[in-house]
Amino acid sequence: MDLFKLVVAVGLFAASYSVNAEVTPAEKQWVEQALSEINSNKDDANVLWQYSQQTVMVNMTRVEQFNGSLSETERWLLVSENGQIPDNERLKEYRQDQQDLNEDKDGNSHELAFSFSVDLSTLAFVGEDDVSVSFTFVPNIDELDNDALTGVLHLDKASKHLRKISITNTDELNPAFSVTLTKFELELGFDVFEGLVMPVSKSTVISGTAAIFKSLDSIQTVTYSDYKRLEKPKT
Repeated sequence: MDLFKLVVAVGLFAASYSVNAEVTPAEKQWVEQALSEINSNKDDANVLWQYSQQTVMVNMTRVEQFNGSLSETERWLLVSENGQIPDNERLKEYRQDQQDLNEDKDGNSHELAFSFSVDLSTLAFVGEDDVSVSFTFVPNIDELDNDALTGVLHLDKASKHLRKISITNTDELNPAFSVTLTKFELELGFDVFEGLVMPVSKSTVISGTAAIFKSLDSIQTVTYSDYKRLEKPKT
């Protein structure tokens, strides 16, 4: 199977298309190059970043800062929660949470990452406008039934860099025993920072139930800002 591994966040694109066309070799190369650039730009071996991250949930707005030049357990700094500066006890708890996450995470993942694969053999051209060229694709997420998912990918028409990647469900999902997701929407937007394409926003919408009665409804929006490229790692 012709797969290209992508390590980014993904999301919903609210649009519909009636005609899909087979992509040309050039169009396929545009997509492959755009995905490759994102992975390279986020690889600590190629470039180190400093940036701010704001996460908005139903009952919490959290602001954090990331510095890729620091050690794995010190890269994240908690700036505020619901507008309040954290006290020493909360900072200690936060640092422990970061340590636990670092120990548990996949060694191939990245702090900004949501890992999935794009099957390049399933790309289909769906249209273009003044600013973008759009393709559908079949996503591959290990935890989910990919037959119940659909993806849309948008490239900047002029530069061919990635503008948006979207995934949404077309049927119910059962990622675990007694868990049912009726809505699964993810969206990631991209922009150019210091000449490199990086994530600028991520939104996640999930609706479902666990053990029949427990609601799993969740809405979360993340924005990335204040990107600063640090000194490239020495080899």
